[in-house]
Amino acid sequence: MKHCIILLVAIAFVTMTMYADEGRTGQAGFQFLKVPVGARQIALGNGGSSISSGASAMYWNPAGVATQTNYEILFSNVSWFGDVSCQYFGAVAGIGDMGTLGFAIQYLSYPDILETTEQIPEGTGATYKPYDLALTLNYSRQMTEKVSFGLNVKYINETIALVGADALAFDIGLMYNTGYSGLKFGFAIMNYGTKGTFTGSGMRHFIIRDDGPPGQTPVPVLYEGDYFELPSSVQGGISFEPFKTENITTTLCGDYIVNTFSRDRQNLGLEVGYDDMIFLRGGYIFQTDYNTTTKGNGNFGIGVKYGFTNNIKLSFDYAYADLGILDNAQYITFGIQF
Repeated sequence: MKHCIILLVAIAFVTMTMYADEGRTGQAGFQFLKVPVGARQIALGNGGSSISSGASAMYWNPAGVATQTNYEILFSNVSWFGDVSCQYFGAVAGIGDMGTLGFAIQYLSYPDILETTEQIPEGTGATYKPYDLALTLNYSRQMTEKVSFGLNVKYINETIALVGADALAFDIGLMYNTGYSGLKFGFAIMNYGTKGTFTGSGMRHFIIRDDGPPGQTPVPVLYEGDYFELPSSVQGGISFEPFKTENITTTLCGDYIVNTFSRDRQNLGLEVGYDDMIFLRGGYIFQTDYNTTTKGNGNFGIGVKYGFTNNIKLSFDYAYADLGILDNAQYITFGIQF
């Protein structure tokens, strides 16, 4: 297992060197895959590589799902800028010594958009409603007491009016829990897969040839879309508990994310928990894309966890994220473990 960890880290660093290119910012498709989910991780400055567990870990590091040995259902929602909303539903189930299975749906919806054409640029009066969809299947397993492994397989779809694009993507992750002062390491390679291209009846048009005869019949033309890549990333994180008493626990976490089509990310987060029931969180993201300068943005949030019995626990998490020139976003997440 030690050799597997070394191999994954080596692959991650090679990938960082090969694919990191800030000059390609904005050239990837399926950008909705970068919309974060899970209010806890968002409140911690989008830090989830080493601290995520259960259903929300499918987004941050698939290896974190392995820590959920029974059942969990999770729902997360955010109303983003421009009346865009994102919903996330995840469910995981432990299957004993074989590991853990997970399933997630991420859905991004947009408000109605007025249809325009070259002939009627002011609008035809008709509207259309784009959407983005990702379906994720996860398998994860606790390889040893300290090491967990996870794999996601994703089907991705983006539909805009009469055209759509599809792709398949894979995520792979490892987590290593040292067992010392809550010290954990997480590594993940996210959103690597096939390229996408738009197809559909909306790519078919009728034109009048300039060299055609008078009264000619419009000629059907099928446009061919170019291929585009996924917003892939390689990320590593560390977390530990610098202070812990019988009732109070503090957790510090940090992540470094190398993106193929945008600037790299560094973030820090702090969580203070009381009696494993009430949590205060704060985080900071360095060098975000949604600022006019290179400064970062701060997030914060709260969480409540309540156990009705030893086997049934409910959780509620809230996060506020500063999005710079895009104003702000507020995230809520509900979860149940049983």
